[in-house]
Amino acid sequence: MLWLRRNFWLGLGILLAVVLLGGGVYYFWTNRAKNKQLEAKLEEDKTTLTRLLSQDPFPSPTNITRAKEELARVTNLVNKAKIFFQPVPHENVAGEQFKALLDNILYELHRKAEQTSVALPTRTYAFTFAHQKQQLQFPPEAFPALPQQLAEIRTICDLLFEARVNRLITLRRARLYADEPVSQVDHHEKKPEVNEAVNMASNPYEITFHAFTPELAAALESFYRSTNGLIVKSIHVEVAPAPGLDPNAPPIGPGPGGFPGPRPPPPGSGFGPGPGRPPPPGAPPPRDAVLTVINERLLKIVLNVDVLRTIKPADKATQKQS
Repeated sequence: MLWLRRNFWLGLGILLAVVLLGGGVYYFWTNRAKNKQLEAKLEEDKTTLTRLLSQDPFPSPTNITRAKEELARVTNLVNKAKIFFQPVPHENVAGEQFKALLDNILYELHRKAEQTSVALPTRTYAFTFAHQKQQLQFPPEAFPALPQQLAEIRTICDLLFEARVNRLITLRRARLYADEPVSQVDHHEKKPEVNEAVNMASNPYEITFHAFTPELAAALESFYRSTNGLIVKSIHVEVAPAPGLDPNAPPIGPGPGGFPGPRPPPPGSGFGPGPGRPPPPGAPPPRDAVLTVINERLLKIVLNVDVLRTIKPADKATQKQS
């Protein structure tokens, strides 16, 4: 103690040196692990750099410029493709306003079907909205998906009517809300889908109609040329039944303008070749031949159509709820 009193400052210096030495040792050990992590990260970066430098094509300024040009070209093609996937315009209405809109559109569809001579399933056909015509109140989740489906169905029917198909048999859509009763005539089991990766949404529809091949070709071409994203996913074609006709009679094909053409004259009627009329003088003797006649038949077509549309990121939550 006497020495410490006489050498106070010397002892204080030794104590301070010991504290600083301990702090340095602690700092060294605590940062040694961080130093190893940095060294491992440096080695990983060196490996990545070596791999990039050895790649083909080499990331040279020329190749980088070409990559940017290719990206611009692809972006331009994507923007051009978006023209064919424009959303079908629909009115953002709900409640009583939707019912008024529904009545107006159903009236327009019936009038256009009458003008184009397209037969409908019934005189009061509601185009899958029979329940909505009678419904007094609608749940919030029915909007805006319900007006959107109504607009898409009108677009599909307009194309079919313009193609002058023979008859619309059924039209089925996705069921939207729990209060809507399930109908085998108006609904199918598919659900609307949303693809968040490309900001696209789709509504599936199933259309069954009767038509001849020219009308079917016109309808498919209309779907192809549409700018509202009408994608024909599948098509099933079979011969349509012909109620009211003699099953033993030969089928009648469409003549000019799509109307049934005349049947060939029966043998022995005095018109055309046959046993009832002898060949003219000097004509070569008849010989056996196979006469091929194209007989147009009324077809039953089932189309599965997806209506695709671009959506904004803010609309994703609404689409999921629908």
